[in-house]
Amino acid sequence: MPERARLQAAIDRVLDRAGSDEAASAFGGARYTENGQELPVGEGLWATADKVGPYCHLFLDPEAGQAACFATLTEGRTRSIMALRVKATGAEVGEIEAIVARPALFGGAGAFGDGPGALDASGGADPAWNEVIHPSERIDRAGLRRVADMYFAGLERNDGKGDYPFSDDCIRIENGFRTTGVAPAPGAGKTPYAEAFRALSAKEQFETGYFRFVDRIRDRRFPVIDPERGLVFALAFFDHSGTVRDYQLADGTPRKGIDRPFSWMIAEAFRIERGLITRIEALMTECPYGMKPGWPA
Repeated sequence: MPERARLQAAIDRVLDRAGSDEAASAFGGARYTENGQELPVGEGLWATADKVGPYCHLFLDPEAGQAACFATLTEGRTRSIMALRVKATGAEVGEIEAIVARPALFGGAGAFGDGPGALDASGGADPAWNEVIHPSERIDRAGLRRVADMYFAGLERNDGKGDYPFSDDCIRIENGFRTTGVAPAPGAGKTPYAEAFRALSAKEQFETGYFRFVDRIRDRRFPVIDPERGLVFALAFFDHSGTVRDYQLADGTPRKGIDRPFSWMIAEAFRIERGLITRIEALMTECPYGMKPGWPA
């Protein structure tokens, strides 16, 4: 079996057994973490998942023997988005890592609304993600990792003056919703800043210096890299110390920052063409400030 097909079959087996009594027997030898916490296979989402999908955005790295995906997840009445990473050697799955962005426990969908519904309604990831890049234009693994890391470097303590490798039409999806190039809703009155910000391109957003309150982006990992399609699947933590309470945008406009410490646990994927990021999909869920990763960087 070709290596891509083998990896896809491995992650499909894991997804198919979410919520199944067969999970522990099938993958009991694998190391598993859920939102950074090591658990036995069979606990956590393995016990609660009723359905995975229909949205599933897949990433494959035959050289590293790893696969990852973003997928929607149903647990009882709860609808969530999951990022899943699987490492397999031959038919043996040795590592399973899940990050699940669940809504607030006692009501409310959280800051991102019904992202799972938006993803399922989309019919799947944009086909542009999986277009094969001509061999003459491919970037090697180190080059792809470097460009993806430039995204994190530009976001950390963002001042609007960095080198931001975005195409003009880069599309970013965060927890199910598009956050770049979104036209403001029609209506009378002044456009709220949040809507005006989403209308900007990814590069324009970084150039505002808006994200200065992200103090540190640490424990960056790049487990899945696919030069054939220009893809990088990364994991990291975004730390907010709560000390950047008042700051100025790059143009001098005053902004209110964040007054409490917390971190985002992040899974983020990039499509890179000719050295520029053209597509981004991200999943994030809040975690305790400074939380340590479940896997080495």
